[in-house]
Amino acid sequence: MRKAIFVISVFLGIAQSAHAALPPPNPSGGWSFFADEQYGTRVDYPRWFSVREGQPALGPGERLVTPDRRAEIEIYSLPNKGRDTPRSYLVEKLKLNPAALHYKRVTPRFFVLSAAANGRIYYTRCNFSQIEGGTIHCFYIGYPQSEKRDWDGIVTRMSFSLRP
Repeated sequence: MRKAIFVISVFLGIAQSAHAALPPPNPSGGWSFFADEQYGTRVDYPRWFSVREGQPALGPGERLVTPDRRAEIEIYSLPNKGRDTPRSYLVEKLKLNPAALHYKRVTPRFFVLSAAANGRIYYTRCNFSQIEGGTIHCFYIGYPQSEKRDWDGIVTRMSFSLRP
């Protein structure tokens, strides 16, 4: 189990400690828009992710956390030199027992993975572009598992807004 948690953390690009008894996120805080002109990755994200923490673990983009550090997002792009499909990418890159995932959806154009470990939920979506070299456009979000219902709408909006 310990190895599976480590692999989840490495694959999803994050390993944060949980914060207890904090108030839920504030959806009325507004939304911002990430746009990477070089690779074309675009996604809406909650404005309260206001602290920049450098680069994502997996590719060029943006890593942001909430001021209280209880939640984090990474928005990034990956070159798809091997012209992988979402399925072939996961076969090659995902070194995790599928039973550790709580949700997995794979289509010809994208994949979504979600897992929970150490009181946190980890969610990743990657869209596969068929133009300009086949770039992979992704975001990752991690947040307290105890706040799942508060985050469901946020994750849904981010997921639907992700564009190559």
